[in-house]
Amino acid sequence: MPTKTQREREAEQRKQKLDRIQEQVEEGSLVIRQMTDEERARFTRPEPPRVPASRRRSPRNRRPLPPRVPRS
Repeated sequence: MPTKTQREREAEQRKQKLDRIQEQVEEGSLVIRQMTDEERARFTRPEPPRVPASRRRSPRNRRPLPPRVPRS
């Protein structure tokens, strides 16, 4: 069996965690509920300010790297 990539291992761990959460919900030891409006207002992070498209730097506008100096 070939070894799994890091992404595959993480996906498997995530699936196991979600399966465990589902088991807890089914047995009643975990309850998932909707947030109230008050909780949503209290715990929602403000969105970061958006940079206008005209101010974003495209890869074409970046300064080139200086030339490499050969080692002796």
